[in-house]
Amino acid sequence: MRKKLLLMSMVLLGALVLSACGGAIRGTTWSGLAADETTAYLADVSLVYGVNLSDGRELWRFSDGDDNKAQFYANPAITTDGLVIVGSAAGKHILYALDPKDIATVDNIKRPVVEWTFTGAGGPWVASPLVLDNLLFAPNSDGKLYVLDLSDGQSQKQPVRVITLAGRLWSQPVTDGERVFITSLDHSVFAVDIATYQTVWSVDVEGAIPGSPVIGSDGMLYVGSLASRLERFDPQTGAHTSVLDAEDWIWGTPTLDGDDLFFGDLKGNFYSFNTSNGQLNWSTQPDGAITAGSLLQNEHLLLATESGNLYAISKDGSVLWFEEVGGKIYASPVAVGELILVAPLETDFYLTALDADGRQVWTFTPEN
Repeated sequence: MRKKLLLMSMVLLGALVLSACGGAIRGTTWSGLAADETTAYLADVSLVYGVNLSDGRELWRFSDGDDNKAQFYANPAITTDGLVIVGSAAGKHILYALDPKDIATVDNIKRPVVEWTFTGAGGPWVASPLVLDNLLFAPNSDGKLYVLDLSDGQSQKQPVRVITLAGRLWSQPVTDGERVFITSLDHSVFAVDIATYQTVWSVDVEGAIPGSPVIGSDGMLYVGSLASRLERFDPQTGAHTSVLDAEDWIWGTPTLDGDDLFFGDLKGNFYSFNTSNGQLNWSTQPDGAITAGSLLQNEHLLLATESGNLYAISKDGSVLWFEEVGGKIYASPVAVGELILVAPLETDFYLTALDADGRQVWTFTPEN
């Protein structure tokens, strides 16, 4: 395939190969990132960290002492009762539920208690699961969607249902309340009925889909792929059409604001597409490949590029400001309160918090 495979696909695939051989080195893949009102949750290869949002101080860290090959890349998922769900992409491929409110000190290190685990998956956990009421819809790289009951009280989870789809499932599902939609690296989009767990439809789009779908304001499902196209689906039937040809691969998840979708490609183009009239509003090319999804904040979008820069872009496409974060940025920024969280690679720090104008507030580097 083309040299672009040296970007994200080689980054993560190489890391998974290395992990199977005994361990990856930080900087070979992206970090998973999520946050609640007080804490950032950073999944960074062999460890998961809880970081205080007020000052960037480490609150706790997690690793599995019984599985020294466990590695974490996916964005953590946070349940309604505050559990942090993380899955390992190596070793025993365990899905863990951590309780950040229950901290134990072991060897002078603060560690969250593991509330429950699920050990039945056959492949790496790369996708973040979807929390839907009391259910967890967890896609795995073995091509299966595991449905877990969050309220059953089991410390060793058994799935309510295992739904066999296809290919490697790398992205978080989305839902319209009736169906769950999942994308796959085998080029397919799947719709699964929430009530029956049956696959309603599946469609091949002729390109791998590493990002999540988005449900537009028109009720349609939008998906970008490595076929360099934005596709629109009828969520009930799967009928679809290509609505925009990008100049290069679309890797990240589109961002929705009203009738407008925003997304980037690996050539560094950033697009604004109107779902109501099916027309391109504008495109711009700040710099470097765009693999992360953009972030809507206030009246502008935050866009991270592989070059290590963070841009604030107005809804008309003009650049309001940019900050040189450094390193390479593959993961989507996260906004919480007045902070913008970014987890770059190839920097001295693991995580940085910026204010609304892009000024650095703190950085996080774990103590040895």
